[in-house]
Parts: sequence; structure tokens; C-alpha cells
Amino acid sequence: MRVARGTKIKFSVLVSTLIVSVAGNALALPFNDDMVSVQKRTGVMMRQKAPGTVAVGMSEYHVASREEAEKMTNPIKGDASSTVKGKRLFAVNCLPCHGDISKKPYAPGSVGAKALQTPPDLTTDMYKARTDGSIYATIHFGIRLMPGHGWKLSPAEHWDIVNYVRSAQGIN
Repeated sequence: MRVARGTKIKFSVLVSTLIVSVAGNALALPFNDDMVSVQKRTGVMMRQKAPGTVAVGMSEYHVASREEAEKMTNPIKGDASSTVKGKRLFAVNCLPCHGDISKKPYAPGSVGAKALQTPPDLTTDMYKARTDGSIYATIHFGIRLMPGHGWKLSPAEHWDIVNYVRSAQGIN
């Protein structure tokens, strides 16, 4: 059986149009209901963990209390490698509020300048006097308007940020 040439072209155009329309609609499908939740407050994950639990594979990230964290000692040497990693992490997670702490005079970041309370200059004597564990605890649990990042950063990343802050303070 022979098919006319025009019929082949019409069929291929129809198939192409069908593929494009299906692909276009597939990109516009709504999120699954499981993926959507109302965020309760700033700095909180979309789905909170059950109280008193630690997710599988997350035990290395777990610190039970602020007091426990404040007693910790920094296991990561404040060398150039750690400081560079800490500076990158600080830029992503902290700089929007705290600003560039390595520059003088201190100026809060773009978000911090609009906050109800100006984020502190972490290079002042008050913050230089704090222990590494105290800085770790603040990063992990947050304080006042600052959200905690314990769920987001590994312990090594916490310590890298601590080392960068110490470097900016002129301690490391």
C-alpha cells in the first residue's frame, strides 16, 4: 500500500505538535501536595522533625543543647584552607545580614540593614572574648532574630565559619 507524500508530512507535523503540547503541559503540572506546606516562621524548615528525634544519617549533625555546644572545642585547625571555606560559607549564609566583617568601618548587609535590630559587628572585643564553642552554638541554634543553621550545615562547616570569624577578628 502506498501513502501519499502529503499525508506523511501532515502526520509528522501532527506528531510533532502533539509532542510539543504534551511536553509544554508536563512542565506546567502543579507541585504534589506533599511538597507544599506553609512555612511557620523565618528560619524554620518546611517540615519540622518530630521532637526528640534525630533523622537517619544525621547523628553527626546533632547537638543536644546550646550548653553542650558552648563547651565544645574547635577540632579544625584555623589554617588557610579552613578560613577560605569559612569565608565562602559566611558569604552565603551570614553576609546578607552581618555584612562583610573583614572590612572597616562595619556596615550590616543588605538584609541586616532592614532588620528590626542591626546585626552585631562580630569583630568587636565582646565577640573576640567568646569561645569558639559559643560561636558554634550561635550558628547552630541561632539567637534572637538570627535563625539557627544546625539543620543546614555540617559540624565541619560550622567550624570553618568559626575559623573565618576568628580570622576576621585578627585572632587566627
